[in-house]
Amino acid sequence: MTIATTVLRVLVEALEEMGIDWRAVLIDCEIDPEQLQDPDARVSQDSFEQIWITLQALTGDPCIGLHAGERVRAHAVNLFGYLLMSSATLGAGIRRVARYQQVLAEVPWLETDEDTASTRLRIGAAARSDEVRAMHAEYVAALIPRMMGWVSDSEVVPDRVSFRHDARGPLDDYTRVLRCDVKFGAQHSEIVFNAATLARPSLHAEESLARLHEDFAERLLGRRDEENEVTYRVRRLLAECLESGEADLRFVARELGMSVRSLQRQLSREGTTFRELLDGLRCEVAREHLERCQTPIAGVAHLAGFSDVSAFTRAASRWFGATPARLRHQAGRR
Repeated sequence: MTIATTVLRVLVEALEEMGIDWRAVLIDCEIDPEQLQDPDARVSQDSFEQIWITLQALTGDPCIGLHAGERVRAHAVNLFGYLLMSSATLGAGIRRVARYQQVLAEVPWLETDEDTASTRLRIGAAARSDEVRAMHAEYVAALIPRMMGWVSDSEVVPDRVSFRHDARGPLDDYTRVLRCDVKFGAQHSEIVFNAATLARPSLHAEESLARLHEDFAERLLGRRDEENEVTYRVRRLLAECLESGEADLRFVARELGMSVRSLQRQLSREGTTFRELLDGLRCEVAREHLERCQTPIAGVAHLAGFSDVSAFTRAASRWFGATPARLRHQAGRR
């Protein structure tokens, strides 16, 4: 069993905030810190669990999971962050994260149980020891509301949090971090949110991008053929940076740890080119927003990675045989 290093990066950033020498911790757990620079690298589940054991021994803090989760810097660092961010509501984002969790962590750590009034998020991955499972559950319980708060630009407070294990520290510490009633010795470790909280909109919602992220996750869950690995990785990076204007060949090659020439050769072997992948992705985003959304045309141009509307108009005419305004008008008449 393995986890993606992008999951580990979230924890590492929190440890850095806490003043902990995370590089020494990783090396002690036989993980090369340089692996964190590769978005597609993975480490063993055993090594990830050893990190928690090492952290507790180093800090002497039995609630290191709770305190690390409290210090997580909420941002879109991996597919989970992008799925949550691009979904229409917090609830839709959580459901997507639960569906695709094993893309980045092969051991399940999140399960949703919904009814009309509330949703229970059962948390904590199976682990070699109850102690590691408890630390991980507390980490996730602190992390999830922080991520949801960032996505919705609001204070997200659970209705209650329950843990299977006994309290590992002062009760006041739990209520300070989690800001709700906390129960111990429960049947499950879980976070409970009411329906109104999960109905809050994401300020970054982009359904077209959410669908692209889902498409990537589906390919991974389906264990896509290795021969198309580089094409997949390029499309994923392009989807993540398209709007920022960084979607160029040199940037993507650098992010993948490849030379420009090596990247071009590998894409050629997989039957495509960087230009074709970029053009195809821009076309998908443009069509989604022109036909199904009310995003202003200048905004669609920006989302598709164009610096000005005139260049976008020329590209749209090539893709669709019509200007953006004409395509939107035709879509409205269907």
